[in-house]
Amino acid sequence: MRLIITDVTEMHGGNYCVAGWEAQGQMMIRPLPNGANWTAGLLQQHSIVPGATIDVVPTGQQHLSVYPHRTEDTPINGAGIQLVNAGPINWFAAGAPTTHGTVAAAFGGQVTQNSIWQNIRQGVHVQVGTQVASLGAIRLPRNSVQFLEEFDKLKVVLNDGTARYKLPISSLGLKAAWRHGGIAAVQQALPPSAQFHVRLGLARAFGNPPDKCYMMVNGIHG
Repeated sequence: MRLIITDVTEMHGGNYCVAGWEAQGQMMIRPLPNGANWTAGLLQQHSIVPGATIDVVPTGQQHLSVYPHRTEDTPINGAGIQLVNAGPINWFAAGAPTTHGTVAAAFGGQVTQNSIWQNIRQGVHVQVGTQVASLGAIRLPRNSVQFLEEFDKLKVVLNDGTARYKLPISSLGLKAAWRHGGIAAVQQALPPSAQFHVRLGLARAFGNPPDKCYMMVNGIHG
């Protein structure tokens, strides 16, 4: 199975999540080496960054996850990962990963929020068990993406023309830039294009009870 890497996100405990676009099947895949998350060593070993192309070998086993993550979760053979092309790719060319016009459309209209403050949707999520994608993307003008720091965390407000959403950043690249030089470094790390390909993902459910999968920004490309 050949994947164009779209998302590389930082998780807790030195774990990372990787996702990619399977162009032949026109679907998103979350490859899980031996059914688990990725490590920093594995990312480095295979030069895993957004825009790279890799070949992976699915194990054929079903991951023990629930929807929406079950849509893309795909256990792979950790020893069978091969780098095909280091990238980059044209994020808006024919065959590139699909984008949607709005946040709601990217997740089948199943998006809701905990509250709305100053006309910005907060605590944006999809309910656990919803049979919809847990990964998506939208296309936005550059000026529709605004970064901010809140409670020592990097966040972004997206305006898709129908609503404004405040979302945390999970992108490994953007978080690394922020830790190095704040929001100014994040701005410098962005592509120079007027249009952005904004990657969106849902976190696995947590809380008491764990019934919500909160939305994050997994990357911004151009």
